[in-house]
Amino acid sequence: MTTATIAAVCRIFRAFETGNLSDAAEYVHPEYFNHESIDRTGSRGPAELAHSVDWLRSAFSELAFHVEDIIATNDRVAVHVVMSGRHSGSFLGHPPTGRRFAAEQVHLFSLRDGTIREHRAIRDDLSMHRQLGLLTAKRPPT
Repeated sequence: MTTATIAAVCRIFRAFETGNLSDAAEYVHPEYFNHESIDRTGSRGPAELAHSVDWLRSAFSELAFHVEDIIATNDRVAVHVVMSGRHSGSFLGHPPTGRRFAAEQVHLFSLRDGTIREHRAIRDDLSMHRQLGLLTAKRPPT
């Protein structure tokens, strides 16, 4: 089962990279819930994944996830990745900067019946925002 759980998780990262969701129902549970989603309409399952994929791909071209490490059990997978891309569309209200970024993330997945049921993430958003020029460090007043 561990090989199948890892394969399902790798497919979700490929969906973000390619935008191809034609087979999402094969690896995403109908009740899939993404705790990191900005979609607050209550959508679940492959529809929620499609919303997240479209949102991220509209903000970043050349989107890639380089897997650094995977730890898996029968129904849980933890993945350390480096997400990279180019800021080519609006992102959280910020116009595109054209800048590239690479930021570390840890994604936690729970699975049911061989499909991804739930997702959480720990991301280095501070580093990403700095690389994109969306956040600059300011010196404290002297």
